[in-house]
Amino acid sequence: MKTFALPLLSILFVTACVQQPNPEVKEVGIPSLTTELPVSENITEASFSISGMMCKMGCAATIEKNLSKLEGVQKASVDFETARATVFFDPTILQTESLVEAVKKTGDDYKVSGMKTQATAEKSCCEKEGCKAEKCKNKKG
Repeated sequence: MKTFALPLLSILFVTACVQQPNPEVKEVGIPSLTTELPVSENITEASFSISGMMCKMGCAATIEKNLSKLEGVQKASVDFETARATVFFDPTILQTESLVEAVKKTGDDYKVSGMKTQATAEKSCCEKEGCKAEKCKNKKG
C-alpha cells in the first residue's frame, strides 16, 4: 500500500503545480529618486598626495567620503596604491585649503603634499605648458 501511495502523491503534487495559472508580470515605472546637482562651469581639478594611509577600505575610503561631502565638490577619488587624491570642485565655493583641512580632520596621521590644481576648461594655446608665442601666432593667423 505504501508503494502505491508515494507515486500517487507525487502525481497529484505535480499536476496541482502544473494547473496553476502563471501570474501576470507587470513592469512598474519607478520614479528616479536621484536629483542631479547643478554642474558648474568653474570646475577645477586638484590632485595631491596623502601620506599616512594604512589601508584601502578604512583610510582611503573614509578620506574619499569626507572629501565628497564638502560643499562644492563634484567628485572625489582616493587611490590607496598611489597615495593620491583627485578632487573636482568649484573654486568659487571651496578653496584647496578646505580640501587639506578635510583630510587632516579625518585623521591626525594623514599629511597632504604636492597640491596641484588645474582648471578643466579648455585652455587657449598660449596658456598650455610648453607653448611658444610663435606657435600661437601661427595658429591664430
